[in-house]
Amino acid sequence: MLTYPSIISSRRPLIENSPETSRNPVSQPHISYAGNAKLKSMTAVLNKFLNLANLELRPSRQTLSTLMSYPKRATAGQIIEFIGTQGIGKSTLNNDLHKPLKDNWFFRANLGEVGPATVSSVEIEQLHRDIYFSKILHLEKAQPDPWKSITTSRQMSKVISESLTILTNTFPRGFILDESLFKNFPREVLDVASEKATPLWANRAFIYLRARDPDFVVSRYQGRVAERGRRGLSQLPPTDAEVRERVMQDNDLFDRIFEEARVFDCPAIIIYAEDAHQGNVEKILNFDKVLRNKA
Repeated sequence: MLTYPSIISSRRPLIENSPETSRNPVSQPHISYAGNAKLKSMTAVLNKFLNLANLELRPSRQTLSTLMSYPKRATAGQIIEFIGTQGIGKSTLNNDLHKPLKDNWFFRANLGEVGPATVSSVEIEQLHRDIYFSKILHLEKAQPDPWKSITTSRQMSKVISESLTILTNTFPRGFILDESLFKNFPREVLDVASEKATPLWANRAFIYLRARDPDFVVSRYQGRVAERGRRGLSQLPPTDAEVRERVMQDNDLFDRIFEEARVFDCPAIIIYAEDAHQGNVEKILNFDKVLRNKA
């Protein structure tokens, strides 16, 4: 990986320019060189290539102090979280939202390896500990493959760390997250008593990406398996029946999360994965406008 600048593909969430750049925003990524006309011409060509390819430059490392130095936005203190079953297309939507929303929101990629140096709330820390260990116990019972269980546990610990970081710091803008607490721990969050769970639901909104038909997700999985096969990657994919069953179980959990969001007065919308992608992007952009107008 290049140190700086490094080029990030549009298939991954893009981190916006540094705070210094954002104080003098430009509509497109820009590189500046001091030098002769030839270097300026090369700069123009490279910038044109970046724009056409929907690529962007970013710093190689984010720190807590870096994030805190961004200009404050009305979204500060808010979280928009994607929920929905694995493989339904949340990350694809999240990536396409980065460019129009990056001036007002942080994304998960902004956190990088930033973690909670200290946790200011014992209550929030204990909630996260309880949720995490409840998940580990569930994985231990439900996952016969110990190595897969260990891998999943590591992924879950990162999600918990990120959630603690966001909830125990006062960032200058809110977060849009395609992988976070409610998406990865729906059963465990629902098991927390309502009076104790309030800090987890506060200032949170949800985008629920749902499939009308579980076979839509099955077909996406089949496409992924075929692509990995063409690339010669080893894999042990789940059967269509296993994917279908998981989607139905997840739908039940996320339907309950969506209903519980109403109880806690959290804004929430349902987006159907089978609908036109660009139309879904527009629905989310309108949802963002409503939230920011209320802030």
